[in-house]
Parts: sequence; structure tokens; C-alpha cells
Amino acid sequence: MKKKASSFCYAGWNDRLKELLPFGVGVILMAIAVFAAMKRVTAVEIDIRKRSEPIAIVVASVPISAGADFHTENLASKTIPASGTGRRNVLVSDFELLIGARSKSAIEPGEPILWTDVEEPFDTDIFSKTVPEGRRALTLTVDTTSSFSGLLRPGDHIDLLAKDEKNRSKWIRGISVIATDRNINPSASPEEATETSAVTLMVTVEEGAAIAEASTGGRLFWFLRNPNDNVTVSLKNNHAAYPAVELWHAGIRVRQSSTDSNGGKSAL
Repeated sequence: MKKKASSFCYAGWNDRLKELLPFGVGVILMAIAVFAAMKRVTAVEIDIRKRSEPIAIVVASVPISAGADFHTENLASKTIPASGTGRRNVLVSDFELLIGARSKSAIEPGEPILWTDVEEPFDTDIFSKTVPEGRRALTLTVDTTSSFSGLLRPGDHIDLLAKDEKNRSKWIRGISVIATDRNINPSASPEEATETSAVTLMVTVEEGAAIAEASTGGRLFWFLRNPNDNVTVSLKNNHAAYPAVELWHAGIRVRQSSTDSNGGKSAL
């Protein structure tokens, strides 16, 4: 009798588990669905809040004609929802980048300033028209040494010592620097640029050929010169231009060397 009673109870529990199993699975699936729905709703709320958050953009405070410069007097800020802005809008955080730039087209008061409304630092077609007849603009990739630690600016003059593959040397003097990277403004402060990667020079066709040959198979040595210095220094017999040199050892003058007229040194 006891075995029959226990068997009956065990069978009853099995039947109950079978009945409750679909219900439990349904509860779990419903909980997962509710959690996913809540997560989706939260994501949508966050996206809506981001779109409705105010963003300050730059607008025209007065009528701006085509070709006019942007400055603090004709620019203002305006706050609009983020959903009404795009990548072309100029944010107030980038306000200083507009100062000194020019407008491509006319802009009415209150209209947003777009990056497409701003002229590039220079236009390729216009820049090419600045090259005189018989001259060429040559751009070279430079490093810290060639750019004089980034201090080379448009308007500077340099001398180049070009050495070809056979180590033959050729001086190219008085070359004008017309651009560093995309900067053609001679009055720009050197601190405005982080690091110069390209320098554009104004050369003749022959000078450009020699520089190109030295750049590919030889070496180029850069020398910065004063733009007002028009003196060409000869490498021959130029020792006489230097004063005598005193040689000291342990605080006692040993001898004094000077340069004779033939370029050799004589001890005094």
C-alpha cells in the first residue's frame, strides 16, 4: 500500500511539473521580451534627447556679401536643436576658425554659416595664376631639419645645395618660399603651425630639374638666408674673410692661427 501511495504522489508531481513547465517558459520569455522592449525604449529616449538638446551654431548677424571677410562684427551665435544641424554647420566652438576667412556667397542675417560658404585658404586655379611666366612652383616634402623646426614661413629665402647620385654639388641660391603646407600668408606667426610637412618653392625649370634629381637619387641641404641678403659668397679663397683664431691650452695661449692670401693657414 505504501509503495502504491508513493508511486501515486510521484506521478502527481510529474503531472504538475509538466503542466507548470510551459507556464514557466512563457514567463521567462515574457520577461526577456519586456526587458528588450524597455532597453529599446530607453535607447529611443536617449536618441530623442540628443536630437532635442540645444547646440550653439554660428550665424550671420548682419548681411554678409560675397567675398567679405568674417569677423566678430558680422557673426553671432544661435541655439537650435541638434536635429536641425548637420556636419556643414559651423559650431560656436569653431568660431575662431572663421575669423579672417572670406565668404563665397551672400548670407542674410540670421542664416547659419556653413563650411561650404567659406573659401578655402587658396583656390588652386587662382594660386597657379600667381606663378610668373618662365617660373614654376615646386612642392617638396620636408622634415624638421629642412623646415628649420617649422620656422620656415612664406616669404623666406633659402639656398639649396643639391648633390646628385655621383656626389656632384650644385648651389641653387635665393629661392623664394611661397607656401608652407597650405599657408601662403607671410604675416602668419610660426606658432600657428604645429609642424611643417611640405614647402612650395618658386624656381626656374632648370632649378626644378636639379632639385628633383637631388631629391630622388641624391641629397638636398637647406640653408636659410636673410631675404635682404643679395651677396653671393664664393667657396674659393674665402678663408681670408675670417679673423685670426687664438689657440689656448690650460689658460695659456699656445699660438694664433691666421689665413694667408692663398687660403692656407699659418701659425703666428
